[in-house]
Amino acid sequence: MSQLLEELDLGGASGRVAEALVQTAKDRVELLGIELREDKIRLVQALILACAGVVLGLMALVLGVLALLAVLPEFWRAPAMGFVALVCAVAAVWAFGALRSKIAGRGRLFAQTLDELEKDKTCFSTRN
Repeated sequence: MSQLLEELDLGGASGRVAEALVQTAKDRVELLGIELREDKIRLVQALILACAGVVLGLMALVLGVLALLAVLPEFWRAPAMGFVALVCAVAAVWAFGALRSKIAGRGRLFAQTLDELEKDKTCFSTRN
C-alpha cells in the first residue's frame, strides 16, 4: 500500500495524511477480524451449553423413568426416583441459565470496532 502512495507522489503533508488514513483503515479491519473470532468462540460456547442443557434434561427424564422401574423396596422407590430426577433437573437448569447469561451479556455486535470508528470520525471532523 505504501508503494502505491509513493507512486501517487502526494508529497509532504497530504502524503502523511493519506498514509495515516491507510494505517487507520488497516487497524480497523484487524480489530474487526479479532471481534469476528471472539464472536465465533462465544457462539461455540453457547452451542455447547445448549447441548449440555438438552442432554441433561433428557437424562433427567430417562433416569426418572428408570427409577420407576428400578428394583427397590416399595418404600424407597419414590424418594430415589425423585432424587435422581431432581439432580438432573438442577443440572439442566444451571446449563440453561449459563446459556442465557452468555447470550444476554453479549451487547452490541462489533462494539469495539464501532467505537473506534466513531472516535476516528470525531477526530477527523474537528478542525485543528
